[in-house]
Amino acid sequence: MEERASPPPPPPPQYYDSKPQLPDIGHGTYVVQVPKDQIYRIPPPENARIAELHRKPPTKETNRTRCCCIVFIIIFLAIVILIGGVLGGLFSMVLTPTDPKFSIQHFLLQSKPRSQYKITIQAQNPNTNVDILYTEGGDVSLSLKNKKIASGDYPSFSQANLNSTNFDVTLKSSTTKLPKEVEESKKNDKKKVRVTFSLSINVQAQMKLSLLQSGSMTYKVTCRVTVNSLAKTTKVVSQECETKKQ
Repeated sequence: MEERASPPPPPPPQYYDSKPQLPDIGHGTYVVQVPKDQIYRIPPPENARIAELHRKPPTKETNRTRCCCIVFIIIFLAIVILIGGVLGGLFSMVLTPTDPKFSIQHFLLQSKPRSQYKITIQAQNPNTNVDILYTEGGDVSLSLKNKKIASGDYPSFSQANLNSTNFDVTLKSSTTKLPKEVEESKKNDKKKVRVTFSLSINVQAQMKLSLLQSGSMTYKVTCRVTVNSLAKTTKVVSQECETKKQ
């Protein structure tokens, strides 16, 4: 019989340790492994140069350029303001536009809910080529025997040359009790009782010719107006208005 060869001896048992086995790369050489969450990215050197440039103070040339720009802007604005003032002065001196004219068209006393005067005024622009711009801030007041009895606002609007504009102003009474003359004229419908008022208008306006525009002008208008009655039917029997530029 043939003799069977005995099986090879089993390999020696291997003991696994929690630490990974490092390969043997030679004497005097060490490999250090760092966890990934502790590895920090090193920025490229270009970033450091860019940051250094930003930290550097502006050069003299940059400061000089900024100063020149600021000076140029100031000079430009000053020239624009100067040209506007010169053109406005020439507009007023050379063209000498005619002052607007005013007249009273209707006069009405309303008692409810509160005593107030509703007056229709006509503004005329006698200039052939110049428009008039009435700006905000104007006021209208009504007086009787040199005592103010009502007041209101003057509207803002634009008026073309050789044009007439009618507009209404509502003047609210300054007191709850009407003056004696007004009360008497209001009650007597059959027997007409005339009352003479003084209407004062303060308004700011600008003259405009094409692209040219004058500076702000203040006009004071004084009208002496007489109505035949303050009852149901009221008519203006006489008036005299005068316009003065302040």
